[in-house]
Amino acid sequence: MQPTTALSERAMGVAALASLTAGLVAGIGARIIMRIVALTSHMPPTFTIPGTLNILFFGIIFGFAVGFLITFLTAAASASPKASKYVPGPVWRGLISGILLLLVRFPIFVSSDAADLALGIPLLNKITFGALVILYGLTLVLQP
Repeated sequence: MQPTTALSERAMGVAALASLTAGLVAGIGARIIMRIVALTSHMPPTFTIPGTLNILFFGIIFGFAVGFLITFLTAAASASPKASKYVPGPVWRGLISGILLLLVRFPIFVSSDAADLALGIPLLNKITFGALVILYGLTLVLQP
């Protein structure tokens, strides 16, 4: 009974670390993309510590919540004897997770009333934020 408990505690620890790391990567990536959007829309570059910390905080919180959900679903699928042979490797699992997250948030990327994505070059904005979601999925599952 003890090895199972230790394994589940280890898995939850790895899930927490992976979620926080992926959330941090998403937050930093979002800040960089926002700077690119500001530069392409010819806005004066402004940088505030509270604004950056706000973006990082929401990136970490979002990363933590979604990371635990994805880790729970992967663990549940891996525990099933019938489904475990169909669970893909980490790279494919990361791409699938990122693409599924992108599809869930797809209406934001294509909606014409999203004012923040209409600044500068709208297609560049949509592509970079879409790539950030896929990068988040890859970062989440590639943790050791």
